[in-house]
Amino acid sequence: MLTKQDIIKKLQMFAKENGGKTPSQKVFFENTDVGIYDRMRFWPNYGALVREAGLTPNEFDKTKYNHDQLCRLFIRVVREEDKWPTRGILDVKHHADHSFPDSSTFYKKLGLTGELAKTILKFVGEKRGYRDIVDTCNSVLKEYEDSSLSSEGGVVPGYVYLGKQNGKYKIGKSKDPDRRREDITLLGPEPFELIHVIKTDDMNGIEKYWHERFKSKHKRAEWFSLSRADISAFKQWKKIA
Repeated sequence: MLTKQDIIKKLQMFAKENGGKTPSQKVFFENTDVGIYDRMRFWPNYGALVREAGLTPNEFDKTKYNHDQLCRLFIRVVREEDKWPTRGILDVKHHADHSFPDSSTFYKKLGLTGELAKTILKFVGEKRGYRDIVDTCNSVLKEYEDSSLSSEGGVVPGYVYLGKQNGKYKIGKSKDPDRRREDITLLGPEPFELIHVIKTDDMNGIEKYWHERFKSKHKRAEWFSLSRADISAFKQWKKIA
């Protein structure tokens, strides 16, 4: 069991490895073996832990963004990234510049993926110079609609992946493993190595199978402590359809 000093040292080390920046509670818990219950044993909130570790709590910007401002900011990110930005990309921009809204602000005000694409299309309307944005939104909508149709019947096609970061292994599911890898890399202390993916017509069921199989080696969330034999077993599965 982690001691109070263990947790403080881990937070200090994590911040040091990230240029002295204090990580958010979510990032810290997802990338270390410290969990919410470890923190609760010694501190009433994450800010108290941060202060005792001698770090500066993140000060989040309180700027209120209206609908049009959020649309313009989202369009700017689409062009900067040359693709539809993931939650991870938006949150990394927010942590780098707190005047930039976090992902939840965009999703709450403009809608989730499919609805968000429609919102941006409506905002663009007949304006000139937005053909690239229109094409991107239409592509997202097509993918979203295809996914909705294919998921009828209780199964969802996609991939179940195995990856490694910071000495731990993650087993998760995604329609786009490479994009998911980018998200995890952006939010973590080091690149997320994608070890193997299984293509399947039921990613929910296959992910559940592997989580149950390695239940005794579970650490937190979707992270596990696996052996070479475990990894080899996972890699035996290529495609399930």
